Amino acid sequence: MSFQIILLPQRDYWSWVRACKEYVLTFGANLTPDPNTAAGYMAPRQVVTIARLADGYPAQGDIVAWFHSQHAGVRLDVIEAENAQALEEELGQRVREQDRYGQLRRPFVLQWPTDYPVVTQRFGANPRIYARYGMPGHEGLDIRALTNTNIYACADGTVYEVHTDPRDHAYGIHIRIQHRDGYKTIYAHLARALVDVGDGVQAGQIIAKADSTGNSSAAHLHMSLKRDGATERGETNYPKDILDPTPFMIWPEGAARPAAHGLAWAAGKCLVGAHARIGAPMSEADVALVSAARLEALCIWQHERRETIERLRSLHPALLLASRLTSDFAGAAVGAEEFVAQVDPDLGRLFRLGIRHFEVHASPNLQTEGWQRSWQGGREFAGWYRGVLESLRRLYPEAKFGFPGLSPGESVSGQRGDALQFLQDADDAAQAADWIGVCCYWTDDSELNGLRGGRMVEEYRLRYPDRLLFVTEFGNPAADVSRAEKGRQYVEYYRALRNLPGIGAAFGFALSSPAGYTSLAWRAETGGESEIAGAIAGRAF
Repeated sequence: MSFQIILLPQRDYWSWVRACKEYVLTFGANLTPDPNTAAGYMAPRQVVTIARLADGYPAQGDIVAWFHSQHAGVRLDVIEAENAQALEEELGQRVREQDRYGQLRRPFVLQWPTDYPVVTQRFGANPRIYARYGMPGHEGLDIRALTNTNIYACADGTVYEVHTDPRDHAYGIHIRIQHRDGYKTIYAHLARALVDVGDGVQAGQIIAKADSTGNSSAAHLHMSLKRDGATERGETNYPKDILDPTPFMIWPEGAARPAAHGLAWAAGKCLVGAHARIGAPMSEADVALVSAARLEALCIWQHERRETIERLRSLHPALLLASRLTSDFAGAAVGAEEFVAQVDPDLGRLFRLGIRHFEVHASPNLQTEGWQRSWQGGREFAGWYRGVLESLRRLYPEAKFGFPGLSPGESVSGQRGDALQFLQDADDAAQAADWIGVCCYWTDDSELNGLRGGRMVEEYRLRYPDRLLFVTEFGNPAADVSRAEKGRQYVEYYRALRNLPGIGAAFGFALSSPAGYTSLAWRAETGGESEIAGAIAGRAF
């Protein structure tokens, strides 16, 4: 999905706003006079359209250079406009031509080369790693591509090199294409090439299948752009005529080629769900809360009593019951076989009671849940998870096992590994699961609607467009936000997810807790009505 914000000069701001009126009504872009607001808006998936003029942003100086130095990797759409009338004319032409970013009039553009609109490593990233190769940073774009999925030519051209040995080059199997005006593209880490040297290709033509050959740890596409003589002419600070392909890319609008609309989910909608009592059997108050909130799904404790499960079934025959399988990871390392042996008694009991959906562990990027003890990072966790999955499927072939939701957020030394990096490193394990869990938390409306908060599920959808997702945890942990306000937010969240394709259920965290989690529990241990459950019960869907 493309999130656009237009950065306008502060001087005579409202004249610039009026110049954008027709464009904003057509494409739904947002406006701001603040560069920092633009840089943070829906990051990292935004496009910042800049009305650029001399001295337009005196605090930043050259506004494009400021973005490159302070917010590298943000997609920029620069419009040279000395006044508001010039901006209005450019935006008006874009509206007439239905060309949101004016790309159709550019002399050279690059179409998206994979089926997945996700950049996993931007151009210029990780300068310390690439310094050993004489590069200022990453020399291309790493783009999500699963093993044996299609790779497409970015532009018309002629194939001038096909490297077929997967072992003797850092790029592994790769293809190089010559385009107009001296531009060249490279497509690396392939499973196999589908074109030969001398072949003419068209933009959007399938040229290869993706893999992880060469110097690569997981399947993806590395794509580089070059232009003959660019280094000598000073067009780039990279050697070997390497250019940043980012400004040339036509970024996909909405979902990529494969869509989640074809996912099989019997309910046909995202179910309104919650976690039951945390770390303890459900009480009468919890069972009553399931009815009061009109819940459609419930994630129960793996040690939940048989009598409670049977009662829930009798009261709510259509209620989806799921469970999370976990163990004690706070001490010594827990191996895959040991984990299976520990959860099997409860799993078998729950399976015989008709439960089929199981999340295998939770928040494995937290130290308390095994990070840096049972596994050092996502890659080691992936090996652990695949071992567990193989054993559990052999024992319970009809069960549906989920990849666990991760503790959202960046790395915290000694406590948490960066969630998205962990996910990327554990990608093959997520792909192997029957469904994928997502954890979404926020503390205010801004975070609720942010891509690192409530809308984290959209990040997962972009990464996994053909996989069933469950929001295995969500909530607002802020102690200074009332339960009534949280109830309003939760209804809004359920409504937003309700008809999104490929999302099975969203489990609010949690009905109650005997110890801790007081700012998240829907009801107080001291009794009284639950304002959260009341709000959810009053929903109109």
